[in-house]
Amino acid sequence: MNIVISMQSEIPAYEQIKMQIKAQILSGNLPPDAPLVSMRQLARDLRVSVITTTRAYGDLEAEGLIYTLQGRGSFVKGDAEAVRQQYLQAIDKSLTAAVEKGLAAGLNLSGLQKRLEEIYHEQCH
Repeated sequence: MNIVISMQSEIPAYEQIKMQIKAQILSGNLPPDAPLVSMRQLARDLRVSVITTTRAYGDLEAEGLIYTLQGRGSFVKGDAEAVRQQYLQAIDKSLTAAVEKGLAAGLNLSGLQKRLEEIYHEQCH
């Protein structure tokens, strides 16, 4: 599991951790039942507080992407594909709304793509 956080980012460290683990799960790089690094070890590796990693793991568990077994650690849930499909449905719904609003604002497909790319790059940096 490879995670890199930027302390200069406007995105909080726990959110950066959560987004990167989520991306690895949804892409299949972390398969079902794969163990995650312990919260304490991840905190040491990233030089953040255990509270930060605990919040990231807690959010991932609340989203149904991981599960925790007391005394054994945290693991990738087996139904990550179902969660991925839910995300894709939410994306489709949001994009449909964005296209409707873009058309109402007079944007063509090229204008919508440009805005999407700008927003995408803002989120990735």
